[in-house]
Amino acid sequence: MAEASITLGYWGIQGLAEPIVKLLEYLGLKYQIKAYTSPEEWAADKAALNTPFPNLPYLKVGDKTLTESEAIAYFLVFHANRTDLFGANNDERVQATAVRGVISDLSRDVSGFLWDASKHAEQAKFFEEKVNPRLARLNAFAAGKKHIIGDNLNLVDFALYQTLYIIGRADPKAFDNYPNLQNIINNFNAIPQINAYHASDAFKNKPLLPPTAAYKFSA
Repeated sequence: MAEASITLGYWGIQGLAEPIVKLLEYLGLKYQIKAYTSPEEWAADKAALNTPFPNLPYLKVGDKTLTESEAIAYFLVFHANRTDLFGANNDERVQATAVRGVISDLSRDVSGFLWDASKHAEQAKFFEEKVNPRLARLNAFAAGKKHIIGDNLNLVDFALYQTLYIIGRADPKAFDNYPNLQNIINNFNAIPQINAYHASDAFKNKPLLPPTAAYKFSA
């Protein structure tokens, strides 16, 4: 039986879909991207999606359509028979869930900052109050670890990496005082599948945010 085709639908940026793209690359699953370029284009497809919760990103696998980023990531782990990515034991699974909560809070605040031009003049204050305290706790948690939960890569590493990547783009010195997190970043970048993807045009030509975003990253 032929393997079902995989299509990931999202805007033509990294955004919420990027951890999913990296997961697809890591798992070695063949996929194609449906990159929407306008709200009108997305609206034309939205009503036809075979899902009770039409949204972006979405994943189509054969006649199945999934939405919501975490649900998509969970599906891909099951689809690839890689449930080891949830953790080697219950303690790791619980720790990963806790870290995911921290990442969600941090990502929400960073996203709010990036889209609110009125806050950009006070970036140093924002980092000091909202970003650095969480980075410090994550840095302490990451001590002595190859990945955020331990020696083995965990699904939560994909979400963590993207949040740290955005922070690093906003402030290239963000991890100078957090060497354990820098080590986590370096180890993720060194994964062969991730390294190859980062060297590809598919990654290099994909903006981090849409042109309408208030925050403008330096080159």
